[in-house]
Amino acid sequence: ADLVTYPSGYEGFGNAFLEAIYFMKPILVNRYSIYVSDIEPKGFEVILIDGFVGTNTIDQIGKVLSEKSLREAMAQKNYRLARNFFSYEILGDKLTHILEEFVEHRLVL
Repeated sequence: ADLVTYPSGYEGFGNAFLEAIYFMKPILVNRYSIYVSDIEPKGFEVILIDGFVGTNTIDQIGKVLSEKSLREAMAQKNYRLARNFFSYEILGDKLTHILEEFVEHRLVL
């Protein structure tokens, strides 16, 4: 694929989003609620739409697909952000914290 798209108005968290980042593909996203609350604030560089594709979106797609250096810069930035926010190491740290909190509270009860 040259471009991964998420045109729907509803998606889950975004495992496919992370897969596209792992494979270093540019992404077009309709700003669905979970993207807006959980993913967008992280600063990923994607082509955004709000329910429809306009001429500006088409221009952005053309630019990303035709300019290899832009596409690679986007992919590298997104990959770094995904490693910082959604890596296995981050997941492990968060799960460890949750389990420690659970054990601490269970022992207090």
